[in-house]
Amino acid sequence: MAETVNATAPWAGLMKLAGKLQSLDYADRLAGRVEHLLHRSLRLANGAYEHTLTETKFEKQMWVDTLFMAGLFLTEAGLRLGHEEAVREGLQQFHVHVERLQQPNGLFYHGWDESKGRVIGCQWARGNAWAAVVAVELLRILPEGYAEDRKAIQEALHRQLKGLQAYQDLSGLWTTVVTEPGTYTESSAAAGIAYAVLRGIREGAVDPAFADMARMAYRAVCALVDHDGVLRGVSSGTGVQSHPGEYHVIARGRQEGYGQGLLLMMLSEEL
Repeated sequence: MAETVNATAPWAGLMKLAGKLQSLDYADRLAGRVEHLLHRSLRLANGAYEHTLTETKFEKQMWVDTLFMAGLFLTEAGLRLGHEEAVREGLQQFHVHVERLQQPNGLFYHGWDESKGRVIGCQWARGNAWAAVVAVELLRILPEGYAEDRKAIQEALHRQLKGLQAYQDLSGLWTTVVTEPGTYTESSAAAGIAYAVLRGIREGAVDPAFADMARMAYRAVCALVDHDGVLRGVSSGTGVQSHPGEYHVIARGRQEGYGQGLLLMMLSEEL
């Protein structure tokens, strides 16, 4: 797999497979990806990973996507491999992204441009789903010994969920730019947010007061699953755009792997 931020995401699945199938030992390969992230990945001055895709780079830009694509993997791999530097670096990625991307309303901007010294894009729905899922997963896997990190993550998550609650559409979904009701409603974000809230409540990390929000989202997402099991209404791959109208015209008419993944995560909370 390419040594980029986005191409790190499949390693999380490989790591979980290695844990389930004891006959397969991927420790060396996982350690290699960890070493890449620790020592060879491109970074901003604040230490955040520069968001890189297989086919291109976004120089001096940090994106909220990176939290899910690489940051969570690094922390979990560090815990599995007994690699404290990896654990700390994964947590630091969460903290620096919160510092730059989370706004006073609790929501996350899509990106930050170091060369411009400001946020870029909009308060994008699926990006907020990535952030919420990562926060809940970190709270799930982090031992109690990481008390200060756990406290900061939980506070950031609570602020975000309050913001999402304020902007939830009557349909149960969120618009693709959360703060712009004129943009279309999008399903994968709702699936990710529903998962984060339902899993967080089950783990004792999320206030049960958010349960109704999650249930509304859950029902809305299920209504968009077709007879072949495909989640419809998922926006296509979305780079940082310059204004809400550009997010609004991104296609949402095809099956997307990440949409199916977020759907399965959400449904797993009802099993």
